[in-house]
Amino acid sequence: MQIHLPSSAKKGRLSLSIDQDLLDRFEPYKHQVNFSAQAEQMLVRILEEFENRAWAERNSEALLAHGRDIAVTGLAGAEFDRI
Repeated sequence: MQIHLPSSAKKGRLSLSIDQDLLDRFEPYKHQVNFSAQAEQMLVRILEEFENRAWAERNSEALLAHGRDIAVTGLAGAEFDRI
């Protein structure tokens, strides 16, 4: 699942503590980076990872059962596999 955030979405605030040495290294480039947009993209990736993991945990029994079924019956269409 990919999360899409509309550009018109209401924005909130988040306070972060960042290593000062890292911030100092970014100083010459700060006019080239939209830190808010980059942080938002990173948070989206983290959220997707958490949500995917939660989905897999919720569905682990069904996924295991499906894997067992495939092991017994094979994949549909396997007879057409030419590899």
